[in-house]
Amino acid sequence: MPEDFSNFEIEDFAFHETFQDWVLLPASEHRSFWERYLATHLDQTDRILAARELVLGLKTTQQAPADDDLARAIWQNIQQRTQTETRQLSSFFWRVAASVLLVAGLGTALWWFQNREAGNLTPLAVDKTAPAETLEEVNHTDNILKVHLSDGSVVSLGKDSRLTYPKKFDATQRVVSLSGEAFFEVKRNPDRPFLVYANETVTKVLGTSFRVEAYDDAPEVTVQVKTGRVSVFAKKDFEDEPTKAQRTGVVLTPNQQAVFLKNQTQLSKSLVATPELLMPPSQKPSFDFNNTPLQKVFDVLERAYGVEIVADPDLTSGRALTVSMEDETLYEKLDVVCMTLGLSYQIVDAKVIVENNNNKR
Repeated sequence: MPEDFSNFEIEDFAFHETFQDWVLLPASEHRSFWERYLATHLDQTDRILAARELVLGLKTTQQAPADDDLARAIWQNIQQRTQTETRQLSSFFWRVAASVLLVAGLGTALWWFQNREAGNLTPLAVDKTAPAETLEEVNHTDNILKVHLSDGSVVSLGKDSRLTYPKKFDATQRVVSLSGEAFFEVKRNPDRPFLVYANETVTKVLGTSFRVEAYDDAPEVTVQVKTGRVSVFAKKDFEDEPTKAQRTGVVLTPNQQAVFLKNQTQLSKSLVATPELLMPPSQKPSFDFNNTPLQKVFDVLERAYGVEIVADPDLTSGRALTVSMEDETLYEKLDVVCMTLGLSYQIVDAKVIVENNNNKR
């Protein structure tokens, strides 16, 4: 499948094999790709929908009789009626008819016209699986704009940000497009994944809350998770292998973020700048340690922030800590622990790696 359909015209779409398969077969394996493509390429909506109608129109000609003499006679009849009928028929119908004439052959196409005029053929039947109406919200204010989606999800749209979404999601997935910054609170639905297309990235979730920063003029796209689990992919990887079980991407959990560098098409995972406590205040653990074994200190921090702390058992064995760190951030807590015990740490792939201070490079 071509990577770039941006220069496709109506006929190019209509005679592309996977496009025809999507239009004509309800269970097509290409359905998710083309519906996602339509939702994220709004500037081509008219051409894509016109191509769908053309495919449906051409399908009706498959059983048409071929009679050149009859075709010529009917063509003359059509020419005589064109001037008056074009006042009644839409220009789109005539564009489709012209394409049918060119591709299906004059005799076949005129049979299609004749039967349509006689009422024996339903004119360009509407496909019930056609994509839903597309809406757009743009926030030009300094305040957060709340956008309520049809599935119950809520999007908090930031300043100078644009959200494009269908009025009603289809039965298989929920697809939106973002330019700018937004916080998503997605209604959980394991049967209908939620996809956010944002500046060469795709974020896929079932139900969670997360933030996406994807401004057009920024060099990077950032996805930060607050609750739940999120998968982030480079758009090219996601779309080039739509049936691959394990695409190239990263999986994020709370307090983790993915950063996509546009110029390098590189995706990496790390901790957010300020990890937050993952439990409500009533369940907040105590960070008042009194001769507490070091491994237990790390266990408390891991549960509180959802962050994996990796330390060699030989490094933690026999070490204990007495300190109170109730108000410090996670990184400040780690600084206190390491400075007290002569250790150091670094963040690698969203994990805290603890080592002896003399091993630090």
